[in-house]
Amino acid sequence: MTLAIVLAAGAGRRMGAGKALLELGGEPALVRCLRALEQGGCDERRVVLGGDAAAVLARLPAPAPDSLVNSHPERGQTGSLKLALARGAGRGPCFVLHTADHPLVRAADVRALLVAFAARGPGQRIVVPVVGGRRGHPALFETALAAEFLALGDDEPAHLVARRDPARVLEVPCDNPWLVRDLDTPEDLAAARAELLRGG
Repeated sequence: MTLAIVLAAGAGRRMGAGKALLELGGEPALVRCLRALEQGGCDERRVVLGGDAAAVLARLPAPAPDSLVNSHPERGQTGSLKLALARGAGRGPCFVLHTADHPLVRAADVRALLVAFAARGPGQRIVVPVVGGRRGHPALFETALAAEFLALGDDEPAHLVARRDPARVLEVPCDNPWLVRDLDTPEDLAAARAELLRGG
């Protein structure tokens, strides 16, 4: 069993709309994320939503994922992640952390990361994709590391856990540039739609 947590509570101020419902290839961005995670090997999915939760849930196909609402998404993603992990980190050896900012993730990307986690070396507890020297999403964390996220203050960035000890991080080279490119602006959205039209 592998739990995937998708953070989708942000208001998308630079985009001008919440990212979960952005249309990409005829479907909401969050639906694309959830399908890629499921097809990639995550058999349990949990989403953290914001003020548009009702509208988002109405667009998700059945069976709907486990969902929570962050009443204060303006405080940052760490609060959303802690809210999700307070419900547990799943029953498998790791959990997957993803965001609605990266809806062009592919099932093959997720599978590659899960395979790398299964083959990781001693002391390696975190698996991250790397594209062009940059770390991206999704990232995998040993289930026991949930306690480190829960110990963070809401104003502390979640990446502190991944950067705490470089020796426990396994970097996996990937070729999908959208794992390191956020969907933050209308220009990003136009580029993502163009990528899908090209068959990317």
